[in-house]
Amino acid sequence: MTAVRIRKQNRITTVAGYLAKDDRWRDFETAAEPIFAEYAVKVLHAKDLHNTDGDFKDWRVLKKHAFVARICQAMSPRLALGVSMSALKATYVTRAAESNRKRTVTPYTFCFGVIIDWILRDIRAGRDANTEGVAFILETGNEHNSEAEDYFHSVRKQHNLANVLRSICFVRKVSCRAIQIADLLAFYRDDMAPLWKRPG
Repeated sequence: MTAVRIRKQNRITTVAGYLAKDDRWRDFETAAEPIFAEYAVKVLHAKDLHNTDGDFKDWRVLKKHAFVARICQAMSPRLALGVSMSALKATYVTRAAESNRKRTVTPYTFCFGVIIDWILRDIRAGRDANTEGVAFILETGNEHNSEAEDYFHSVRKQHNLANVLRSICFVRKVSCRAIQIADLLAFYRDDMAPLWKRPG
């Protein structure tokens, strides 16, 4: 499962990513690479794609559609499940204050926790996750990553899930296509913006 960092300027926190078995992830990375090369995209930054900037400068809408469609074709037979969770920051803070708890986690970690629970209970993925275990790969750079990591280990210990919640690690976006496609999912969930709207 992969997840992406939140953007501070947004009023919504979104954590999103995809679930697949290790060999399927390797297959996806291999299948995706020629597509990125064909379109001369070094790194898929969803914001750049949306704003027609960076590697996507001067792209027309149809080219954007074609690129994403090709990536989705590579994903479809390999990735088992897409997940996303969002929290409206102001509402989350209000509800946390109303709960009278001594300490609550940030919206980022709350969303991550919901995704952990979702995967372990999901009718499609839960059985494999509980029998084979699941490892989480998150993007580096988020200020709340250490809290999310602490939460992961706390849940793992508290519920005796050492054989289920196998590991958590953090990787740079430039080094992982999985993180890049998770960014694409999170961006459009987060912004709730019309797809492919050109600036201006």
